[in-house]
Amino acid sequence: MGFRSPESREKLALVGLLLILWGTGYYAIALTTDPRAARSLGTALDASIPFVPVTVYLYSWVYTAMLYPLFTVRCIRLFRRVAMAYCLVIAISLVAFRLFPVTSIGFRPDPRLLQDHNFHEWGVRLNFFLDPPFNLFPSLHLSIATLVALTAWKVRPAYGAMATLMASGIALAVLTLKQHYLVDGVAGITLGAASYGVLLHPLRVSNARTDRVAYGWGGPTGYFGFHILVILGLYILYRSGVRPWEF
Repeated sequence: MGFRSPESREKLALVGLLLILWGTGYYAIALTTDPRAARSLGTALDASIPFVPVTVYLYSWVYTAMLYPLFTVRCIRLFRRVAMAYCLVIAISLVAFRLFPVTSIGFRPDPRLLQDHNFHEWGVRLNFFLDPPFNLFPSLHLSIATLVALTAWKVRPAYGAMATLMASGIALAVLTLKQHYLVDGVAGITLGAASYGVLLHPLRVSNARTDRVAYGWGGPTGYFGFHILVILGLYILYRSGVRPWEF
């Protein structure tokens, strides 16, 4: 797997544009949402789910899962459809965030109760610092993870199984870290599945050779290596005493 061909450069460009679309839209809305206009969607069931900081390791997949198709989908025609589906999910989510603001203020635990000398609690506190307590419904984390998993099943079932495990971990972690309410998660999964159904499921790739649709095992291996490097980089920041919430 390499990134020197025109198709690979196109894939990188599409990923870059998607990250810009997501980042600018997400933070522009989150930072301008009036907390007084936002509502809580919490239920007794949400309240009964314990806060488990160590599940931040499962949650960490939300930061790299979006890139999984870059390492697994070889077919440029299919990859373009993936990018279109991402755009659809992001656009619908951003509209929902603006028109139907939901907040986790009062639902998230006080980050000051977390210990900075513990790596996974440091990670939770960093996540709370980077992710404003808005933009909850639908869960963009789970809509993207669902879309990624379904796409991976389409290109190669083994890759889909791995992506499903990641998505399942994310689904658990968004609840145990108090990042989302149950209804957010259900809405996110529904949106991701619907986007896949509209834009990716109709595309026929079953008659194509597997090696023309998906990268070999070097692709997902490279992805998991990349994810480990991200965690290692965060650990280095933690050990270096980086505490951005103190500035």
